[in-house]
Amino acid sequence: MKFYGPLRRSPQPLRRLRGFTLVELMVVVAIAAILALMAAPSFTETINRTRRKTYSNQLFEDLAVARNEAIKRGVPVTVCPSTDGESCADNDSWVTGWIVFVDVATTGERDASTEALLKFHEPLASGWTATKNGANYVTYGPLGIPLGVSNFTLAICPTSAACTDETDANQTNLVMNTLGRVRIDSYN
Repeated sequence: MKFYGPLRRSPQPLRRLRGFTLVELMVVVAIAAILALMAAPSFTETINRTRRKTYSNQLFEDLAVARNEAIKRGVPVTVCPSTDGESCADNDSWVTGWIVFVDVATTGERDASTEALLKFHEPLASGWTATKNGANYVTYGPLGIPLGVSNFTLAICPTSAACTDETDANQTNLVMNTLGRVRIDSYN
């Protein structure tokens, strides 16, 4: 009797199935570990670049909101660093977050009973710094022009790098001109 199809027997004996040896597996794991160690610094730089861009875009957006609200409402609007999300901090470090509020008295300090809080930004991640040269806050007047401050630069960088007024590979600067327009300067 002859069988046709899948039930037909092969005249050749079945070959023995082989797997990986322990030595082959260890070589592959060692190569993968070496490649991962080579990629780690590049990945860290990518994460830092992404965080810098994110923080600078968030602050850029909040400065634009403050300027637009000042024009729309016809009253001064201030952006300042804040530690509690309610009032301005006494330093020029924006790491602890910042607030945007209607500043009717144009003092750069928020009076919670009369001045509305428009926006609050949470603190930056640990290991980051954001410092502004000059005044601790920015106040936009009803025409969208900054009051009491001309050009300023706010630098965002990891704490391992020294933030300066010059844009280098490890920082991003937000630069505002005398008319209140903000631009983002980034090395990469």
